[in-house]
Amino acid sequence: MTSIEGLFRGDQNGTSADPIDWDPLRETDALQEVGLLDCRVCPLTGRAGLVFDMRTALQYRTGNAALLVVRGLASFTWSEEPLERDLLSFTIMSSRPSEARKTWRMDLDLVPDGRLSVAGMAAEFHLLDAAGVPDAIPDYTERTLSEVQGGLPSWNSECMVLQAATTDG
Repeated sequence: MTSIEGLFRGDQNGTSADPIDWDPLRETDALQEVGLLDCRVCPLTGRAGLVFDMRTALQYRTGNAALLVVRGLASFTWSEEPLERDLLSFTIMSSRPSEARKTWRMDLDLVPDGRLSVAGMAAEFHLLDAAGVPDAIPDYTERTLSEVQGGLPSWNSECMVLQAATTDG
């Protein structure tokens, strides 16, 4: 097992796992109904990482978490309608991967009213079984982040890579 953070840093190459059945790096809307939990950009390594909650995913029956790593980062853009809030769960309604001129890109439309776009030279997607994550998603209403974190996959979660995909090769 490794941590999600370790996969992001490249400490362990998870792409030796079984190939993923529904490849979100190539297939439109493969990430429908997936929860976006966290994003990280590392200027030192030129990487961006997105941590997903897969428990509500339409296309995947295994795994409770996922990690998308974009290497050779060219751009990262987040936008949302500003709302007064403590916690708000964002769910992917549409995912659109594309490639043009040696740049891979993912555009995500999220509910409620969010948009994320990330682009770089290459990408990896890891479908994960994160240890200690319950079957049910937490209730976000009137709770703090520290109160719901135990019920969510995070960068520190130990995990097993179930399936993986890469734009390399």
